[in-house]
Parts: sequence; C-alpha cells; structure tokens
Amino acid sequence: MGRKLNLLAEGDLDVTFDGRRNTVISTKPVSIDPRLGLELSYKDAFFVRAGVNNFQQVLDDRDTLNQRKIWIYQPSVGAGFKVGDVQIDYAFVNLANQSYPLYTHVFSLRIDLRSKEEKKKQRR
Repeated sequence: MGRKLNLLAEGDLDVTFDGRRNTVISTKPVSIDPRLGLELSYKDAFFVRAGVNNFQQVLDDRDTLNQRKIWIYQPSVGAGFKVGDVQIDYAFVNLANQSYPLYTHVFSLRIDLRSKEEKKKQRR
C-alpha cells in the first residue's frame, strides 16, 4: 500500500533569449525568471497547490519622491482532484502585482487518453 500523503516541491527557471526583460537575472542575451511551487496530495486523488513566479524589481509607486525600487511577484494557490483518467484543477492567481492586484480564477480539465499498456510501460 502506497503513501496517503505526498509533498512535492518544484523549482524551475524560465529562460528567454529575446533580449533584456525585467527578471531576477537580466542580461542583454538572456533573462532568467525563477518559479517555485509546492503540491500536497492525498492518495494521488486530491491536491492542494501554492506557487510564486514573475519576480520583478519595480519603482515603488507609494514612494515616488525617493524612486525606491521594490521586488514584486505573482502568488497563486489552487486545488484539484483526479478520478480515473480525468483530472480537474482550480487556481486563484494574482495577474498583476501587490500594489494593484488583478485576481483571476483558472479552471482546467485533463483527460489521459493513453492506453492501459502505455500507462504500464511508464510506471516501470
């Protein structure tokens, strides 16, 4: 019998080569934006997730006199469940920044269309 609870952590780097962007690492040829996330699952059927991405350094619009720079980011939280080959996910995401938040709801549906033989090969 497998574990009932499972905690996964993930860190990714979004690397672009189309010029300088407002990212954590920003050079003329390459820009790098980190993405961090956690997922807690129960019996590989119920999921709770949290993440953060799009780190940017911007001028603090509350301190226009001193031109102070602050770091902003986009947090997200979500949940999902899986029944057989169908998975439904929900996420609550801040698309803007901390000063002027713009929240949105994201729903997704995933259906696994692979044959039973293909799924067995992947588990090995």
